[in-house]
Amino acid sequence: MIVKSQKQEMLSYLEDTSNIEGKALGVYLPESKAEVLAFIMQCRTEKIPFTVSAGRTGTTGGCVPREGAVISFEKINAILDIDKDNHLMKVQAGVTLKDIEDAAAKYNLALRASPTESLACVGGAVSTSASGVRGLGYGSIRNYVKALVICLVDGRVLTLKRGEIFSKGRVFEFNKANCEFNFRLPSYTVPSIKSQAGYFIKDNMDLIDIFIGSEGTLGVVISCSLDLQKAAFSAFDGLIFFPKEEIALEFVTSVKDLKTRGVLNPASLEFFDNNSLDLLREDYAFIPDKCWAVYFEQEVEKKTQQEALLEAWEKLLEEKGAMLDKSILADTPKEREKIFDLRHKLPQKINEFLRRHKQVKVASDIAVPDDKFRIMYSFYKDVAENSGLDYVNFGHIGESHLHFNFLPKNAKENQKARGCLEQFYRMAVSLGGTISAEHGIGKIKKPYLRVMYSDREIREMAALKRYFDPDCLLGLDNIFDKKLLLNTD
Repeated sequence: MIVKSQKQEMLSYLEDTSNIEGKALGVYLPESKAEVLAFIMQCRTEKIPFTVSAGRTGTTGGCVPREGAVISFEKINAILDIDKDNHLMKVQAGVTLKDIEDAAAKYNLALRASPTESLACVGGAVSTSASGVRGLGYGSIRNYVKALVICLVDGRVLTLKRGEIFSKGRVFEFNKANCEFNFRLPSYTVPSIKSQAGYFIKDNMDLIDIFIGSEGTLGVVISCSLDLQKAAFSAFDGLIFFPKEEIALEFVTSVKDLKTRGVLNPASLEFFDNNSLDLLREDYAFIPDKCWAVYFEQEVEKKTQQEALLEAWEKLLEEKGAMLDKSILADTPKEREKIFDLRHKLPQKINEFLRRHKQVKVASDIAVPDDKFRIMYSFYKDVAENSGLDYVNFGHIGESHLHFNFLPKNAKENQKARGCLEQFYRMAVSLGGTISAEHGIGKIKKPYLRVMYSDREIREMAALKRYFDPDCLLGLDNIFDKKLLLNTD
């Protein structure tokens, strides 16, 4: 096992894109399953908290340690098997999403639900039930996880297959790994919309779904099996500019209506407000002044469909007042990559701004029901404009899910932005929405969990955590405060 204990060599393991700073006694890089188990058992014996890390692409501090040790899965990165006939791939937790895509492409397959960040590791993606740009078309990675190998803090290894073990109502009672399990699930109701806020819980649920999205707090993902799909025949993307905000929003409404009717079926539908485009203009000179943009990705399943789909999109753009001479319809790999890079660049620009000003991220990850989206959108603008703070608003508008980011320049502005953020969360929950649609709670959103759940419901979540991790060593400070976990009342 590789061990890093010098401060300089540990620095990159003490942060993610949230810009919070961590601390650790050491970083451990196991190179086999046996070394993973040995590390976990040592931590348990010596009561050392430990945090799982790999790609470190998260936004909420989930992989950032508060104390104890870090276990990084970057060396546990083998593609174990590809069953091209049954469209299954078995991989270790440290395999990147890019490696999965590259390996699948050799067999004309794809993980079409692949989250946006290609350098993220699959263990982290499973632990956060990640989605991303293609969420509109495919949902989160949860829908494609067929099996998991999980190591619990007590050293037991659970091999879980989807469809194998279900709860009876809210109670699990089963035997696994030569041990009897008997525990009750929290009583709250998870929103029916896209949500990654606390544990995924429902009646008569599959055991595997408790661990997916649990943010590294219940067990350690060692490997997983993923359901792949046949790759699309082709695809084309659009980066469409609009001269007015309202026209862009009306265009989105039309696209979603056509998707519901089966006329169009974009895998992605994204929005950029004018502030977002301002942040990007220095790198992309082709972006017009004072405009709003919508990005879409349209997959083409059969060659015979391509022309008709292109014509349908072109007709819609003409009807809805797009800036046709400035917009881009990309149907070659090079053009598509150019557009996708722009989409991917924006979070990088935000992080660069925050690092430059030494500020922790202040951003929402809210989703609301479709019929409440315009209320939420107007509320964002009203609060932000009244605050006088700089901001950008962009993201997965097809799922009524935007990433509203404040751009504070100092501690005073950061504190003011956090007050605005709480207003956003309270409004979202009042509309039937969620405080976190895809990034999870991690460490930076814990104060807002009580906006969505009662104290009793949060204690029920914490009780589930303690059932699998009685000493509260794993992922300490993720989702729950240490004080809450150690309070057994």
